[in-house]
Amino acid sequence: MRGLLISCISVLSAVAMLEPAIADEAPAKPKRERAAAPQRAAPQRAAPTQASNWSGGQVGGSNGVSSVNNNFVEPGAYVCPTGSTFGSNCFETPFQFSGHKAAYTIGPFVGYRVQWGNWVVGIEGDWSYKSSESSLSQSSATSIAVTGSNYVRTDQFAGSVKQKSDSSIRARVGTLVTPWSLLYVTGGVAFGEISGSFAYSGSLFLCPGGTSSVATCVTPSSTSVATATTAVTWSDTRVGSTVGAGWETEIAPRWKARAEYRYTDFGTYTKTFGLATRCTGSTPVSSCTASPSSSVSIDLKESFHTFRIGLAFDL
Repeated sequence: MRGLLISCISVLSAVAMLEPAIADEAPAKPKRERAAAPQRAAPQRAAPTQASNWSGGQVGGSNGVSSVNNNFVEPGAYVCPTGSTFGSNCFETPFQFSGHKAAYTIGPFVGYRVQWGNWVVGIEGDWSYKSSESSLSQSSATSIAVTGSNYVRTDQFAGSVKQKSDSSIRARVGTLVTPWSLLYVTGGVAFGEISGSFAYSGSLFLCPGGTSSVATCVTPSSTSVATATTAVTWSDTRVGSTVGAGWETEIAPRWKARAEYRYTDFGTYTKTFGLATRCTGSTPVSSCTASPSSSVSIDLKESFHTFRIGLAFDL
């Protein structure tokens, strides 16, 4: 019994001595160990490209097409026989026309701009050549009944109006939709060269035997008892307004292309001219049977729409 006890004590002492030694040993590596996945480097962003510069001067040229509105109204020059009442048994013959003709337009422009963030403001001037003319010729005959007599008046009209070169001084305000593209609006004062002509010839014939037939009164052998005539031309520089919008984009360093629409209006105005009235021969109208209109008044309204494309160089 005593020997068994001594043997147990010896085993326990050996275990107590081996435990610290086992604890100090490094743990064994597992047979298989998954290799750590290599960390991927974060993608590097490309250095930003330098934005287009929208400040500074600019020169260029553009061309396109204009839809030109020439509106011409002459209420009616006339000559009436004595004894008639204008507006009752003697009337004017209205003469009017309008046109929306297309015309090629071309010209230079120059401007200066300043950029604030995404906003670009500036001022620009341009000059454009175009030539769009509208015209009309008209002839008519009118019977005029006066107590005891009948007359026939023949009227011959010819008129024209032409819009030629135009120019403008405008402000431009735009926003950058990309660093290289600009949407803008523009508006300012416009100047236009407008010319025209008008001719009128009215002849008054006394019908024989009280007839009112034009064919009987007006024959190759008939002689008028009174005439009223005028022939005038004019050329003016009109001041108006212009508004529009456009798009401009950089196509190469310091080069920009643009497309633009504008409406230009020179307003409504009146040209007044004298009317020369005579009886047969050179007798003044005051001593014969004729009552003419006091003058010729022509109402004009001139405007145009333009769509153009252009190329500009930044200074």
